[in-house]
Amino acid sequence: MACSEPICYLLHREAADGSEGLLMEPDLASALDDAADPAWRAVRITFGRQIVLEGKELEIAIAERHGA
Repeated sequence: MACSEPICYLLHREAADGSEGLLMEPDLASALDDAADPAWRAVRITFGRQIVLEGKELEIAIAERHGA
């Protein structure tokens, strides 16, 4: 049985060498916490096909979450 509803947020990120990675997160707060990992550059956070945060808005949300 196929499910059409997304069940997690995806954190799209890039490493310094250009490789890409995805992390499945249970909620937006967890995605923002992992987006602050200095070993990676957060690219966007999605929920299903919907882009939740990316670009400058993502940078701002990460900074606000971590009190910067």
